[in-house]
Amino acid sequence: MIYLDNSASTKPRKEVIDTLIQTMEEEYANPDAIHDFSYKILLKIKKAKKIVADYLKVEAERIFFTAGGGDGNNLLLQGIINVNSRMRKHLITTKIEHPSVYEVFKHYENIGFEVDYLNVDKDGFVNLEELKDIIREDTAIVSVGAVNSETGAIQDLRKISEIIKGKNKNTYFHTDFVQGLGCTNIKFDKIPVDAITISGHKIYAPKGIGAIYVNKGVKLTNVIYGSNAENGIVKRTMPTELILAFAKAVEILAKEEKKEMKHSQKLKEMLANKISEEIEDIKFNSSLDPEKSSPKVLNVSFNRTKGEVLTHFLGMYQIYVSTGSACSSKKGNSRILEVMGLNQSELDGAIRFSFSKNNTTKEIGEVVERLKESVQKIRKMK
Repeated sequence: MIYLDNSASTKPRKEVIDTLIQTMEEEYANPDAIHDFSYKILLKIKKAKKIVADYLKVEAERIFFTAGGGDGNNLLLQGIINVNSRMRKHLITTKIEHPSVYEVFKHYENIGFEVDYLNVDKDGFVNLEELKDIIREDTAIVSVGAVNSETGAIQDLRKISEIIKGKNKNTYFHTDFVQGLGCTNIKFDKIPVDAITISGHKIYAPKGIGAIYVNKGVKLTNVIYGSNAENGIVKRTMPTELILAFAKAVEILAKEEKKEMKHSQKLKEMLANKISEEIEDIKFNSSLDPEKSSPKVLNVSFNRTKGEVLTHFLGMYQIYVSTGSACSSKKGNSRILEVMGLNQSELDGAIRFSFSKNNTTKEIGEVVERLKESVQKIRKMK
């Protein structure tokens, strides 16, 4: 099996699985209880917050654990928009956001808020001049994802932050950083943001766990109600085993990040070069520049094919890729690639390859051989 769908989800590290199992066996008390057993668990959760915060370069006390990226985006965006809803009804996001962001803004637009959706250029980068022009006195929040899940495009968060705060210091800036973990050199001690979302299963941790960062000055209402005090904004019993497993994944990532990014970039360039040499009539929708695009993602359009058909052909060889974000890949044309201006043939034939520490150069050679065979067969069928 060759798994090249790591932007959708990764295989958990052995150390992470061991932490998960050990915690389930030994740290099973509810951390909200008042006895010493629970208090010791609570201390470990506090340590987990510090591990995550140290990686992001933010304050540990402003980290809150969630059920994942979609959960975190909804908690942050709805909480911030709701608390500002009386006086600030203008919202800004982009046309290429993940559904867990994009659909939140669509919801508020449907109930009477004014929403501006920023355009992107042919390479998937946000139009910064447009952003500068549309921020207003009543703009409550701007949400821009750091790394696009389908193309890997890395947005200039520093410049975006400068524009937002330069135009209106009271406008909050949120970034969905789910695809940014382990794929960029971005740290938030140098880039002022008000809210950040991250998720575990993109960095070799289990599904169902993530975290949000909320700047101390940010006002937001609770979206989930309950009595949990330690996790503050997310008022539900904390899943100790998932939290500690996630923290273990972040701890390892902090040490291995540069090496693993270099490895993914090598595979990405190798795959791109071999595809260029072996298959004609293609278009790359991801940059090969690691400063502009995640080393983990390579999006390619194979003209005169159907991405879904090509995915199934490769699947017969146990090669697993995708046609885009797992959260939107069953909904026809990619909204992201459409906004980038791809024509219908390019949209139809788009495939996303996404790499991990587990992939090898030998696998890349096998993928290209099977890819070449499959593309030829599909084109002959038309």
